[in-house]
Amino acid sequence: MLRERFSRPLDPRAVRFSASTDEDAALVGYDLWGSMAHVRMLGTTGIIPRANARRLETELRRLARRAAKGGLRLDPALEDVHLNVEVELTRRLGAEGARLHTGRSRNDQVATDLALYTRDALLAVEGAALDLVQTLLERARSPDGRLVVAGWTHFQAAQRVYWAQWLATHAVRFQRDVERLAELWQSLDSSPLGSGAIAGSSLPLDREATAHWLAFPKVNPSSLDATGDRDFATDTLYLLARLSTHASGLAEELVVGAMPEVGRVRLDDAFVTTSSLMPHKRNPDLAELVRAEAAPALGRLVAHLTLLKGLPVGYQRDLQAGKPLLIDGVRRGLGVVAVLTPMIATARFLPEKSRSTQPTASVELADALVIAGVPFRRAHARVARFLDRLEREGGALPELLRADLEKAFPELEGTSFTIPRPEDEPERRRTRGGSSWREVERLLVEVEQRSQSAGRERARECRRIDRRRRELGLPAGLFAV
Repeated sequence: MLRERFSRPLDPRAVRFSASTDEDAALVGYDLWGSMAHVRMLGTTGIIPRANARRLETELRRLARRAAKGGLRLDPALEDVHLNVEVELTRRLGAEGARLHTGRSRNDQVATDLALYTRDALLAVEGAALDLVQTLLERARSPDGRLVVAGWTHFQAAQRVYWAQWLATHAVRFQRDVERLAELWQSLDSSPLGSGAIAGSSLPLDREATAHWLAFPKVNPSSLDATGDRDFATDTLYLLARLSTHASGLAEELVVGAMPEVGRVRLDDAFVTTSSLMPHKRNPDLAELVRAEAAPALGRLVAHLTLLKGLPVGYQRDLQAGKPLLIDGVRRGLGVVAVLTPMIATARFLPEKSRSTQPTASVELADALVIAGVPFRRAHARVARFLDRLEREGGALPELLRADLEKAFPELEGTSFTIPRPEDEPERRRTRGGSSWREVERLLVEVEQRSQSAGRERARECRRIDRRRRELGLPAGLFAV
């Protein structure tokens, strides 16, 4: 194809090397959508006869129904999805199919396809992340959420919290991802179609009309920028890397918590494996795989940024190498959230073992001395020395008698201070955002409200996009990311 300018066909090795049909399989629906909008515009403007436009549109619709059923195979010899669609139409309609490319370049086609795909991908990832947020909130409100465990800093017992606060805190992180994903799909509001190869067209194209049929509120104001802009792909890979990093942190806590020596998490049998040699093992393999996905997610982001470094404005063929980074990143990102959500839904969150030996109420003891008039740094040093001696003697802070406590800290005589029981510790911390149940409940309500608001906004956008597709007669199954 497109070799009229040259005396020899493209070398077969060059054909194999340059073909993008593997990744373009994800773009078939979007290429057909863009072609449908373009043909309708060509007919309404009179650039091609209306009767020809109607026949092209009818055949594109038939091709879309076939593609939705998996019946459209891309031929690598035709390089990409754009030529595959054009050749198929020409095969069906003869020379009339050659009108499809009027006023269009593969440069603005691929930019349009990727923008349409990315918008759908962002909405899909946002939906999956919202499901994960809701699952974390549901588990926080379950009976497991009222159990108390030691929070960790430096992987050491720090202060005790409710499981609900731990679960809701992970929900907060993913809710931030949700909101950034929404900001990004909202920013994908400009249609590249009609920008041509680099400088627009001398034909009287109606770019606003094609933008309307593609559910874009406006058109890109610079044809140079429209064909070469891939910032939206970089931004998507960044958000996927951040989402994967949050998922990796959660997975790490599941892996460590599921260690028999720790015993604070029990993963459901559906999300563990056993050893090929040791039948006693319950390996958290799926959580480990979730943890690992952050590495290639970060790599795809760096690779895409490096790909763009130094490119001049306008389309360069280098940009083709960015397509598999984006498409694979979306697929893997969706996979991470898809497995993590039911893993959390079915896990059991338990109080940790041997918690009586962990002096996590040391802060409360130091604070009691502060209230009694001791400067904090002195109180901190005295409690630290006391705990060191207690540990060497085999004692435990929660087991101290009141007399022993007052002997070590005379300032506490006559006060009502007592070492809190482990299950009472969280209620001592009532500051905003603290560990008391009142504050945990406040956190749960806030995240729920933000999540519900994002869900409504996302649903409106999905309905708006679906309406445009239905108006063109495109089957819904054509657009599964």
